[in-house]
Amino acid sequence: MVKKILLVLVLLPFLVLALSPKKELFYLLEKRLANQGIVLSGGTMDAGIFGLSVEHPTVYFKGIKVATVDELSIVSVLFWTRVSAERIVVDSALHAYAPPKIDRVQIHHQLLAPTEAAITIDDPQFGGTGSLDLSQRHLRVLFPKLPAGAPAARYLKRTKGGWVYEQQI
Repeated sequence: MVKKILLVLVLLPFLVLALSPKKELFYLLEKRLANQGIVLSGGTMDAGIFGLSVEHPTVYFKGIKVATVDELSIVSVLFWTRVSAERIVVDSALHAYAPPKIDRVQIHHQLLAPTEAAITIDDPQFGGTGSLDLSQRHLRVLFPKLPAGAPAARYLKRTKGGWVYEQQI
């Protein structure tokens, strides 16, 4: 009897995640982002057991097209969540401020540190790591190396470890 109760207590959180309405949660996320002026438009949505993926969404900020993402995926398992954007193509109007394309950007969040999220940018030219302090709304990304003549270098601060981007959001 005790084994069955323990088994149910262990499996119950996984069943809740597997059976949760992921599309509705994504629509709630879109609504929250719209309050900040960010709109995810288009794309095809596919819900999995522990996550959701959106193929080819376009990102708009305050009505201006910012980028097209090949795949946006959200995976959540109990106390850990990962948001990943693959093959981001920045709009040509913004090439003076950002690189034309980025291979992958990942954001990791853990329930053990609810006010912090880790950011990883995987790209051969513009790779970096950073953090997002959700309570202070502060973003900080460190780029260890940048290619010569990188368009974003004038917006970054040079430090011993590389180039730093900091912003209150």
